[in-house]
Amino acid sequence: MPQNRHILNRRYARALLSLALENNILERSYTDMKLVNEIFKKNPELKIILKSPVIRLSKKQKVLARILDKLLHPLVLRYLLLITKKQRGEAIEGISSSYLTVYKQYLGIETVRVTTAVPINGQLRTRALNAARKLTSCEIEFEEEVDPEIIGGFILNLGEKQYNASIKDRYNRIRKHLNYK
Repeated sequence: MPQNRHILNRRYARALLSLALENNILERSYTDMKLVNEIFKKNPELKIILKSPVIRLSKKQKVLARILDKLLHPLVLRYLLLITKKQRGEAIEGISSSYLTVYKQYLGIETVRVTTAVPINGQLRTRALNAARKLTSCEIEFEEEVDPEIIGGFILNLGEKQYNASIKDRYNRIRKHLNYK
């Protein structure tokens, strides 16, 4: 994603956070934007409609309103329709994703994602959480992901930091080292 788009998404996300705080709907806005993010990920056609220069603005707003009307708080829906009116509808998915991050930062929550080749057990989960607590003073939201392609080991993501202890990474480093000498 280009840097300018990332900055734009964060600005819109922060504006929505301010609106949610003013209107006392912080938790609801988080739930709503999480839902919007999932809807956009599962429906690529929606992104195409909002991005299309051929489709009228009023039609884009009607499609968005019809899909989200009963699902979102009216303020959040009006905000998304306003973004669409300002011809930024294609950015809604990025804004929703940025909102989840901005919301967590506001509450002091750090997401820790552990990727392993097989599902982890309770003991390993506890060890990973304890290691993450040493790296941050924030409240931790723990996410697990299984990716058989890493072969073994694990990848730990904490905010912008990543610790890659996967077998695949080690293999690639050895292969690279042998090819260049």
